[in-house]
Amino acid sequence: MPTPSIVIAGAGPAGMVLAYQLVERGVPVRVLEQHPDFEREFRGELIGASVLPALEQLDLVAPLVERGLARTDVERRMFVGASRRVTLPGGTERGAVISQPGFLALLHERCSRHPHYRLDFRTTAMRAIREGERVVALETRREGTTDRVTGDLFFVCSGRNSKVRKDLVTLELDEKPDDTLWLRFDLADAPQALPGPVEVHMFGGGVVVVLSATTRSRLQVAYSAPGDLGALRKDLPRLREALLPRIAEPLRALLAAKLDEKTESQVLRVSIDRLARWHVPGLMFLGDAAHTMGPAGAQGLNLAIRDSIVAANHVLDAIAEGRAIDDGVLAAIEAERRPEIEAAQSGQLRAYRMVQKPLVVQHLMFTMLGAVMKVKPIPGVVSAPVQPKHATRT
Repeated sequence: MPTPSIVIAGAGPAGMVLAYQLVERGVPVRVLEQHPDFEREFRGELIGASVLPALEQLDLVAPLVERGLARTDVERRMFVGASRRVTLPGGTERGAVISQPGFLALLHERCSRHPHYRLDFRTTAMRAIREGERVVALETRREGTTDRVTGDLFFVCSGRNSKVRKDLVTLELDEKPDDTLWLRFDLADAPQALPGPVEVHMFGGGVVVVLSATTRSRLQVAYSAPGDLGALRKDLPRLREALLPRIAEPLRALLAAKLDEKTESQVLRVSIDRLARWHVPGLMFLGDAAHTMGPAGAQGLNLAIRDSIVAANHVLDAIAEGRAIDDGVLAAIEAERRPEIEAAQSGQLRAYRMVQKPLVVQHLMFTMLGAVMKVKPIPGVVSAPVQPKHATRT
């Protein structure tokens, strides 16, 4: 049976990690990406312990560290209020902070060594084209021109706003927690002020502030709260009043001097949703396109990469065994991934309900939890191992 050609819509982490695994094993892959490059900001950069070993097996971590595009052994710390550190079941969480643009560029660099790989920037997948029940092509648009991209199998990894997603599938979960305002500050003039860990501060009533240093001497601040954060973003005095008192010194003084009308920011419309079915004949959704995650717990990036590793395992198994990549293969991918996704989304919804409680209640809850864990340790949620079965080290 000839090797199938695969088309991937979306050159984010899910799409590019999938492309890399397939291309390295000789599978023809074409990637479609609507943006002009990888330089997109306000993206997840925390790689957790559930993914880091797999990326190391794929030889993707050490090159990023060598290029100054990743920091390893990064701890994620939880606080009630500005300073009371608390511990969750499972103990210390450690991972790595990566530059997402650098990560995607490395994957593209590796894939580009092979003649059977192609990446089309500025190309948006608009809708799926079917013959009978099976998807046989994607209608695309590039700089106002419509085209048709054919293939044997299609993966949509272009996020929750994918036009293809809206045409083909229905949701079985659709929750809308409070939105998040992301701000980015350049602290190249004060790198000593950048926090080493990722800090999550809960202030009660749904207010959460997350501080995370990037690999480029920048600080990302995520501010989640009830209400219209789009309006807050445009009202500088109110924004300063809402955010700055929740930042500890000496970082507060630095941000007070830098927070102005030119501060880079973006409102993330938070959604936790999940498709009722992740695939149709000839096409499958992965990552946020299949199951949108909120920012709580920094899980979206990690789950998307785990999706891609499992998908590549099943596709490459089928190719190696001379089997057709039919609906049964796609169903097996979904069956392997769905339990973790459902558990993670349930956990996120519980976390959002917990942060809505008053600050005094949060203090009490963590006091009680701490007392219980001193008597009997409570294990955290442990993800099942996901390993690239067909990895080749370069």
